[in-house]
Amino acid sequence: MMSITTILQQQYHSIQTEQIRYQNNPYDPERVHDLRVAIRTLRGLVKFLKREMPQETYETLDRTLSNAAKIFSPLRDLDVLIVEAGAFAYAHPEGKANYRDFFKMFDNKRHEEMQQTLVDSVQQELTTDLDQVKAQLKTVNFNHVPDWTKLIAKELKRRKHQLIKQYDHLDFQDYPRVHHVRKKAKTLRYSATYFAEFVPKKAEKIRRQAKRVQDVCGSITDAHVNYVALNQLASQTTDDNNKALLLRIARAQREKFTAIKKSAKSNYL
Repeated sequence: MMSITTILQQQYHSIQTEQIRYQNNPYDPERVHDLRVAIRTLRGLVKFLKREMPQETYETLDRTLSNAAKIFSPLRDLDVLIVEAGAFAYAHPEGKANYRDFFKMFDNKRHEEMQQTLVDSVQQELTTDLDQVKAQLKTVNFNHVPDWTKLIAKELKRRKHQLIKQYDHLDFQDYPRVHHVRKKAKTLRYSATYFAEFVPKKAEKIRRQAKRVQDVCGSITDAHVNYVALNQLASQTTDDNNKALLLRIARAQREKFTAIKKSAKSNYL
């Protein structure tokens, strides 16, 4: 059975691999997505193990990994927005809509955000963050834990009950809270995935439940973020056609998260 330390180290190496893949081809939206997921996965595993490491070590790892992921947040948010705009254009094939200029605007904006992540100062910031994570992981000693199977089973159960309770009492109008529950679901999902070998019978069911909560909360928050971003872009553009399209897609995003909220409670388990 793979040790906890080895699992964390392997996930760190995954971040390094995805960093190189992103640098090789930052034009592919999947590269920035996979890099952020790799960073957030390690952060989720660290959160899960919070009680088993020194507080200072945990806080340093959590903060540093958060900073590393945030470097790519604007670019990833824009990629999600472009996908939604593309889906809207596909569903509304209107010859007079002038979609080509509209997507050229998005393409230019994405290029600007992409270049921002590649400047030397930002890349150096990322390298520094990852070096600090690597150094902190070397200091963590888990030898004090006598039975990892028992501990992981107990922690998965505790976090699952906590997540379901938070979801059951969730006000979907409170978007910061919805986002918070989404992050809790991610932590549980990543932990159930990467620590599954310790409790294979329980982990898969918990992973599925966490993913469902994550998907519901994620769909709502993504649509809400898109709605706000589209309205902001509409207020900034001077092109009447682009403004009209931005506002139409914004309304479609509002309708999307409104519809999801109506059916969310009954469909996550």
